[in-house]
Amino acid sequence: MMTEVIRTAPPPAGELRPFRFPAFVKRSLPGGLTVYAARMAGVPLFSLELSARAGAHRDPVEQARLATFTASVIDEGTRRRDSMEIAAWLERLGGYLVSAADWDTGFVVVAMLAQHLDAGLGLLAEIALTPTFPEKEIERIRQQRLAELMRRGYDPGAQADDRLAEVIYGGTPYSAPLLGRVESLRTLDRDALLAFYDRHYSLAGATVIAVGDLDPEDAVRRIEESLAPRPGQEPAPAAPAIRPAPLAGISIHIVDRPGSAQTELRLGHAGVPRTHPEWFPLNVLNMVLGGKFTSRINLNLRERHSYTYGANSRFSGRLGPGPFVVDTAVATESTGAATREVLGELRRIREEPVEIQELEETLSYMIGVYPYTLQSMGDVAKRLEILSTYGLPDDYYDTYLERLAAVTREDLLKGAREHLHPDRIAVVAVGPADELVPQFEGVGEVTVYRREPEPAAVASSD
Repeated sequence: MMTEVIRTAPPPAGELRPFRFPAFVKRSLPGGLTVYAARMAGVPLFSLELSARAGAHRDPVEQARLATFTASVIDEGTRRRDSMEIAAWLERLGGYLVSAADWDTGFVVVAMLAQHLDAGLGLLAEIALTPTFPEKEIERIRQQRLAELMRRGYDPGAQADDRLAEVIYGGTPYSAPLLGRVESLRTLDRDALLAFYDRHYSLAGATVIAVGDLDPEDAVRRIEESLAPRPGQEPAPAAPAIRPAPLAGISIHIVDRPGSAQTELRLGHAGVPRTHPEWFPLNVLNMVLGGKFTSRINLNLRERHSYTYGANSRFSGRLGPGPFVVDTAVATESTGAATREVLGELRRIREEPVEIQELEETLSYMIGVYPYTLQSMGDVAKRLEILSTYGLPDDYYDTYLERLAAVTREDLLKGAREHLHPDRIAVVAVGPADELVPQFEGVGEVTVYRREPEPAAVASSD
């Protein structure tokens, strides 16, 4: 018997199933190393991550992106093997290796088949404890980064992001992109990288995160055997305080890009640290404002006015006060109008509570998509890294959905009034200055940045 398929109606929703964050163990080992381990059965793989207090937040201002440069070279050779030998060995075992740094941490990740856990631990320990920072690898990566900076010089989106960071965070480590600046990349040398490694990659105070087809308790034991901190090793210093100067009003910063039919548009100001007690409701607030397709800003700019294909907003979580940013690209002739609409939405959400149905739909969306964000080893490892980096309670994700459902309209209104500042905000527009300047009349003080000389020499070395 054939069942008739009705294609004019969506299929009925299935039964809701409970969701729990994967169980994990946490151990503080002698010497100051912390371990998180979680079993994810189903595929015979594992991921190991060493997370150190070595993020770009800790860069000296005059050595912008020393942290990310150090992290990119740390896996390029050890006392035992050079970079090619490490790569060949990983290829034979079907694994991969990543080293990098973000704003808050420097990290090394090793992943491969579960049967090679001891081999993976050995490699992680080898890289963490005995990197050699070969001069030839430093120079190779330096040239790669300089070439990438040259490319960014032609990318209007990157130009907008970089200018906004400079305006909001000038004089602090947050003012430069994670890739760095040409002037600092040219001067960073092996001694600087070694000094940063010695100071910030201490295993005392670091975290190892193990996720995959493994026994958590057994993984903790093996990690302790492989990665015991050296005797007398001190934890890395605490991250310095970042206190950006408050913005005085609405300032307009136009990066001239003659002839462009589209303008990259950013609005932003300093936000709050990831550890702020109102971080949770602020993320719900942002979802209403610009965090999903049916958010206020996107529906306004895209659906109501057809200024753009899409617009979003975000609070960036960092140890310091990460930025609140509205991000879009609009038709050049609509840039001023789009800016006024965004400012209007920021003011409106501060003036009146969101509608009950709007909040309910937002919470339903956030609760519904949450399980999809925890499907892979990397997803779970990232959540455990967040627990470690920001000192969040162990049950943070166990209670996540309950706390999400408890957010109220009053919470959102309070958060908007305290942490959104539409009258103290920077606006960056990358587009043709001659067309843009008149559009911002009456909005705020305008500064125009003309293009610097062609960056063709960026990738050359002295």
